[in-house]
Amino acid sequence: MSNNKISSLSDRDSSRDLVTPANGGLSSDAMARRRMLLKSLSRGSVAVAAAAVPMHTLAGTGTITNTGTNGKAIRCGISGMMSGVHSRETFTQTCSGYSPGKYKKIANWPNYNSTTQDATNSVNGIAFNKSTKFRAVFGGGLNSGLLDIMQGNASSDEFHWICALLNAVGGAPSSFYFPYTASQVVAFYKGTGPYSKAQALEFFKTYMEMHP
Repeated sequence: MSNNKISSLSDRDSSRDLVTPANGGLSSDAMARRRMLLKSLSRGSVAVAAAAVPMHTLAGTGTITNTGTNGKAIRCGISGMMSGVHSRETFTQTCSGYSPGKYKKIANWPNYNSTTQDATNSVNGIAFNKSTKFRAVFGGGLNSGLLDIMQGNASSDEFHWICALLNAVGGAPSSFYFPYTASQVVAFYKGTGPYSKAQALEFFKTYMEMHP
């Protein structure tokens, strides 16, 4: 069995450094499980299947882990949500982002230009502004302008996906930690990320939309 699933990092590991204390903040039990899993991998043992899920949970693969000012290990990402670790715990940064209400005003979008009263950003080589259709950016969904959706479709899923995208391209301030890139947000929407579209949407709505 390949260990790709165990070692793959879905969070923003490629674009931000992980914050990890010695041994990744793992307990002695977790370290013992890690050693057992690695030995099993080297032998090709069927025990890998049984060890994979606990290893993923305890080791916090694909998450930010830090002792933090409160002395607790924290995780920031969908895997943390799935394992029951509250992503809102704080360390040097707050794992969070702005709520959709922030982006109802174009002036609050990243790269806002007061002269044109618009904001141009890009994801996966696609430039978008307030008038760009949601479908053009995400490859599906409503065929309405992004700002129109933010100002009039609060009950739609697209409302939350646009918020996640704007947080990811730089809308959230440096004091926040938004764990995914804009490209990853779009991949989650398309169902091509390591987590399902529903899991990603739940994470963004429940944990990331915390600041007005």
